[in-house]
Amino acid sequence: MKPIDPAKVPAELQAMRSWVLWKTVTRGDKPTKVPYQITDYEAKSNDPTTWSSFADAVERHGRGGYSGIGFMFGADAAGFVGIDLDGARDPQAGTVAEWAKEIILKMNSYAEVSPSESGVKIFLRGTSPFDSGKNLKLPLFGATGGKSAGIEIYDHRRYFAVTGWRVKGPATCNERQNELDWLKGKFWPDAAPAKGGDFYGDDSVIERARKYLAKCPPSISGQNGSGAGFHVACILVMGFGLSRETALVLFREWNQTCQPPWSERELAHKIDDAAKQPGQRNFLRNVTPQRWDAITVPHYAQLEQPEKTSLNTTTIADAANKYLDFLESGGGQQFIDLGFPDLDFALAGGVESGEMIIVAARPSHGKSMLALQFIHHWTNNCIPCLMVSEEMSELAIGKRVLQFASDVPQEHWFDRIATVRRQMTAFSQARAKCRIVENCRSVSAVIEQIDRAVEEDHIGAAVIDYAQLLGGKGKDRYEIVTNTSVALRQAANKHKILMVVLCQLSRDIEKRPSFIPVMSDLKESGQLEQDADVIMFLVWPWKLDSTQPPKQFRVHVAKNRNRPINANVVQCQFDPARQIVKGAAPENRERAFDDYAQTEEKEF
Repeated sequence: MKPIDPAKVPAELQAMRSWVLWKTVTRGDKPTKVPYQITDYEAKSNDPTTWSSFADAVERHGRGGYSGIGFMFGADAAGFVGIDLDGARDPQAGTVAEWAKEIILKMNSYAEVSPSESGVKIFLRGTSPFDSGKNLKLPLFGATGGKSAGIEIYDHRRYFAVTGWRVKGPATCNERQNELDWLKGKFWPDAAPAKGGDFYGDDSVIERARKYLAKCPPSISGQNGSGAGFHVACILVMGFGLSRETALVLFREWNQTCQPPWSERELAHKIDDAAKQPGQRNFLRNVTPQRWDAITVPHYAQLEQPEKTSLNTTTIADAANKYLDFLESGGGQQFIDLGFPDLDFALAGGVESGEMIIVAARPSHGKSMLALQFIHHWTNNCIPCLMVSEEMSELAIGKRVLQFASDVPQEHWFDRIATVRRQMTAFSQARAKCRIVENCRSVSAVIEQIDRAVEEDHIGAAVIDYAQLLGGKGKDRYEIVTNTSVALRQAANKHKILMVVLCQLSRDIEKRPSFIPVMSDLKESGQLEQDADVIMFLVWPWKLDSTQPPKQFRVHVAKNRNRPINANVVQCQFDPARQIVKGAAPENRERAFDDYAQTEEKEF
């Protein structure tokens, strides 16, 4: 059997803590695919505590002893449905039987080849039209690849072996409730309706509401997630006429499919706002599922309450005296160091809460590396952080963290996995939390995540990787990046947190002697330069000129709005294998600053 391809597995499946391992075990005379935990005990389809994250399952599979990984339907993965087409593919020719091809095209969702290579598994969003799993043999279609034709469908208490061998078509799990109903009508036309279909008591109303919510797409950050959540709240309160308490119960269930889930406070707020909506009520309460498509559901939009502002007036003399009072009371500058003495010195002590700090460089010049180094220092000093990653995946960030935390060379991780785990455990102990959020796509979604992290995690710093990847309002890239900068600046002011914004530089830097950057190299908007309190440019000369020493690294301090700049450049040593940047030794630090200052004078 060829190796599995984890990278091809859809991100929405990877995000679920619904993963197991499997291997074939002979029970009686029948070979059976048995699910296992990463701890090597058998996994249970009705016990989510025996399931794991995608990364842990892949890592354990890589150490051997198992045939593959599997995705368990149900629990946190509620809202996903799996369709298994047996005897649907010729393993030698790679061709798919016509009956199966019709289903695959109709479902139009992520599909992959099964481990035997004679079947196809389809993963989609929705609710099974049956109360339990269904298995149908199709003798009229014969056998392919030694397997009889058949269809199985499950949405709970069952797992599918996952290979990542994607069949040509969508790379994501799409909402396909209507197509699931079509599948039922075509192959199970005489099947009884699911429970609760034709009764109008309170329990049946709740069950119908639960099934209706399974048709509603999840709230996804960056894709009008707030609007999708409010619409569901209105369906429960306005459409089905549920009480606040009952609506909250179902809302919490649906919330588990959201990316990321809403907080309890946010759920309650949406339900309460839904109850204030004008218009028709109970229009879905006594409607059977068969008639749902005939009902027109209003478009619900949450009303935004304008913020009330109060003007503050004073005089110049009073403002100065108030600041003196502030100093006398123990206030004043409260520096937050970056864990990098040379850079803290260059910035006259460090940075301050509420500042917007830009870290800019050409691609692959260490922006994410330096930002993670800041995060490691801050979390070690009990400052919770948020990292919004538009460029690196969760696994890529995890790899960078391991490079920083472990002294075991990466090429030996597999052989010394226990040592690396111990070092990572020691590294993580007593640190504050850093939440990672991927794929926000828009600055509005980023602000939404910052607000949430401030409320729930009390973060002191947010890192945005990186600004020019975010979408937003504007008719062109200039306007979009300008609005992105303004929004991030406002968030830093509002929450009094460090806002570290990573940015790309233009190619102009590569045309200059010694590759020295200037402010105008910030791509696509001058607003970034204007909004930032601190701007630092990173240069790894070896990436631009292979004759340069590979470990030489520079940080240029271009702006420090609230403090003097003690040094315009910090000479560093970069260790790519460990993803660590270190400054000059204390006895060489002053000489390094002076030497480079002379170089700059000669070139300009």
